[in-house]
Amino acid sequence: MNGAIAVAVLQLALAAFFLPSALLKLAGHAHMRREFERFSYPYSVARLAGAIELVAAPCLIAGLWHPPLAVLGALLLIPVMIGATITNFVKRPPEFGWGTLLILLLCVVPVWLHRQALAGWVGAL
Repeated sequence: MNGAIAVAVLQLALAAFFLPSALLKLAGHAHMRREFERFSYPYSVARLAGAIELVAAPCLIAGLWHPPLAVLGALLLIPVMIGATITNFVKRPPEFGWGTLLILLLCVVPVWLHRQALAGWVGAL
């Protein structure tokens, strides 16, 4: 698999992961409510994360044609995943933290691989 296909698959996989997560948070799904309650976070934090994920997932998909959008989507997800990683390492057994850390690192990949496209896009502004 060449690099372009691999990054496209990654972007689609991230979008497929974050879109349902966003919808569950925004809908106030019982599982999401229990998790945020267990972490002692107000549910507004879940709604904010869900809103960010809802914007980021389509950006990752649109980034297949316009790479700077993939960068934008990934950059939106990175702070969400930093929060999720810290929360999971601090408030759950470590294996949960390692999973969210992996997802965080995967969110960095489109930013790194599309950095030249982003530089050209920013330079055009």
